[in-house]
Amino acid sequence: MGTDDSDLEIADIENYRGDKLSVFNHQMLVMEVLRRINESGSHELRSGWFNEKMDSSGSIVKTYVEDTQKKFIEGVKTAKSVMSCDFDKEAEEEIERLLNCLEEAKKNLLDAQWKWFNNLTPNSKEKYRTEIMEGAFNKNLPWFSQYIEYETECYRFIAEELHQLTKRLDFYQIEEFEA
Repeated sequence: MGTDDSDLEIADIENYRGDKLSVFNHQMLVMEVLRRINESGSHELRSGWFNEKMDSSGSIVKTYVEDTQKKFIEGVKTAKSVMSCDFDKEAEEEIERLLNCLEEAKKNLLDAQWKWFNNLTPNSKEKYRTEIMEGAFNKNLPWFSQYIEYETECYRFIAEELHQLTKRLDFYQIEEFEA
């Protein structure tokens, strides 16, 4: 029971418009991702953790509390991706400068952590041997939290640049309505 080709009709697709919900609007998408980073960045930014509670049977139940720093950073990365097609020279240069500063800070903090590790006594080194690797942060040492703070601030500046870009692109233009 196949379909007969003579029963198919080709519709006029030139003037086809979907419903309003299916229309893609780049400015609305940009507005949405920027709204989300504004919302997530306006709360206390802190690392995630596990809450532990005992249930009625005596078992411990762990519940993860979201890492709001990572949520903010990932939101800015998403906004940067969405807006990458809008970048002008100023935005490209500023974002590249900020990311280079972040990479330099990471390198300096990793070098400081490695130097600290190498200056430990042999007994102390043995304690950290499985936790310290060259080129990777130990999340329990202060260099990691310093990096996360720096990374968060860097992404705040990137978010600021994205907002400036929307202004330069006149995304805040006022729509005129006819009465």
